[in-house]
Amino acid sequence: MDSFRLLRFRYAPHRSLQALLTMPFLGLLLALFGPFGSYTTMDFWERCAHFSLCFTVIGFVIMEGAYRLARRFFAGNWPLWVALLYDAVLVLPAAVIVWGSLHVFGRGALRFVHFTDLLWQNLFVIWVVQAGITLVAWLRHSRLPKNEPAVAGEAFPLAHRLPFALKRSAVLAMSSEDHYLRIYTARGEALIHMTLTEAVELLKDGFQIHRSHWVHDGAVKDYRNGLVELNTGLKLPLSRHRRKEFEAWLEQMT
Repeated sequence: MDSFRLLRFRYAPHRSLQALLTMPFLGLLLALFGPFGSYTTMDFWERCAHFSLCFTVIGFVIMEGAYRLARRFFAGNWPLWVALLYDAVLVLPAAVIVWGSLHVFGRGALRFVHFTDLLWQNLFVIWVVQAGITLVAWLRHSRLPKNEPAVAGEAFPLAHRLPFALKRSAVLAMSSEDHYLRIYTARGEALIHMTLTEAVELLKDGFQIHRSHWVHDGAVKDYRNGLVELNTGLKLPLSRHRRKEFEAWLEQMT
């Protein structure tokens, strides 16, 4: 993959409690190694408190902001170059958060720390995390169906409602969100102004698993504990009163 193609790669940033809860543990992991000289300027518990707090607060800010910006300006599916630019912009506020945390948990380290050092240190850590997020998104993308029919209008009845980058991409699932419909495709996600009922009438080879969710038969990977998992890793709830019908449909599909 060339660099320009990688920078144009699109993915949908998510916000979830599960992801947020992993942040303090990442901070604890970093505390074990004592990076950026903290091993000699802070004791173990100071490092644990400092890195856990910073990872949690900065992680929340990045996650929430990314989700809102992608949804507001990119229909929920933004390119990597925008994500990297967004990360770079957040380096300054992230450095302020770290500086404030050091005043609480690492006063002894302050005389060894220059604010300018915090800028590149935060950029390094944020971009390492971004690399991991991009890798996971790319691996998920590589597992998606590559259905590219010759006639997009017939094969993709929602094509005219989707952003240009997603027009010729197979629809994997749909979810209602307020007055909008989130379309999960083989190349990313988008929000369109449409009801789920209207969209289901246009699509075939799928099942409405919930009053707010629909899945394509080729996208279902697993089903357990009332959740339908897609081959992208996305999990959607299955209504109890639709369970038997869904199980019969799924058995017929497989």
